[in-house]
Amino acid sequence: MELDFTINRYLKVLSNRNFLGKILAGSFLLNVMQMVHLMSRDDKVILVPPTLSQDVWVMGGSSSKSYIEEWALYLSSELLNMTPETASFHHSSVLRYVHPKTSAIVKKQFEADLKHLKDNTISTLFKPKKVEVTQQGAKGTAFVSGTLSTFVGSKLIESDDKQYKLDFETSKYAPQLSLIGFEPLAPPGENEAAFTKDSS
Repeated sequence: MELDFTINRYLKVLSNRNFLGKILAGSFLLNVMQMVHLMSRDDKVILVPPTLSQDVWVMGGSSSKSYIEEWALYLSSELLNMTPETASFHHSSVLRYVHPKTSAIVKKQFEADLKHLKDNTISTLFKPKKVEVTQQGAKGTAFVSGTLSTFVGSKLIESDDKQYKLDFETSKYAPQLSLIGFEPLAPPGENEAAFTKDSS
């Protein structure tokens, strides 16, 4: 009798253990499935520049043409509307959006630009007229056309139509668009210079 009771108790404990084991295995499998789903899905995250006039998106290493267009307009405005007093502020704003692999080149170029603006009391005013965007995978290029006016002191010395090329790259690992190239990037009156992803 006592043996039967012990066997029954053992079988009950064994049954409970098997039941708990199945629950744990199911929970583990569910966690693995959720992890795979979270790692493989592409969320569409909307990030906006300070000014925005159309719908934009960035997702899984690519972004909409409208997103590149909006950033190109904003960054070209920051880079081309300069006075000796505001140049440092504009440069700091742009550097936040420059890709790490080109940031050292850009910073060096900005230092040279700032010196030229201050030494010659040069100011520039850019009025964009047209933006065209091409895109291939994670990389996109915007061509911004407009009128660049150049002043020495308060005197207008030049006003010409110009076109600027801005290269962008969308990160695969974060919903982020970074500037990797802008040309020409030079103060008026000097030979045109540029920072690009291929510069060294």
